[in-house]
Amino acid sequence: MRFSRLAVIGPLNEHDQTPTLMIRLADIQEKLFLAESHVRLYMVSSRLNKNGDRELVGFKDINVGYDAGWDRVLLLWPIVIRHLIDENSPFHGMSKQDIENGNFELIMTVEGIVEATGMTFQARTSFLPDEIQWGYRFKPMVMMNEKTCKYEVHYNLFDQVERVPDFDPQISEDEEPHKYASGFT
Repeated sequence: MRFSRLAVIGPLNEHDQTPTLMIRLADIQEKLFLAESHVRLYMVSSRLNKNGDRELVGFKDINVGYDAGWDRVLLLWPIVIRHLIDENSPFHGMSKQDIENGNFELIMTVEGIVEATGMTFQARTSFLPDEIQWGYRFKPMVMMNEKTCKYEVHYNLFDQVERVPDFDPQISEDEEPHKYASGFT
């Protein structure tokens, strides 16, 4: 399993400017196929206690489309996992600075079954605030070859991102630091 090095926050697409957290994912095995794969994303928050030790203060499940079935993934080619930043999102109300200065970590898991053996698998990765790029999107990497009329996957573009011009969503509501920027309350 391959996860992108960075997570990005950008518009959902060219026609919908809804701020969206995105992470690219691919199954890089050539011989084994995965069945019943699904994705989970969590936000884990911590803070320093009175003794100067870091302690866990929160664990939030982040919606990557459970209600619509988007968390079920068919990994025949690379995909982008999306979390819409709406009023139900732990990112709602966070500014770019809140994210950059946050005391949280995103943990992504992918689970499924190896079709040939029936064995379960789990892969996971995490993203710290400095690994979340604001105002970016992933460059396209699955393209149609006009000569052969076949889609081609360009893995050299897997981690490539591009800046989104004029991306300035109004997800920050006030001047106070967001409650998740320094740990859950």
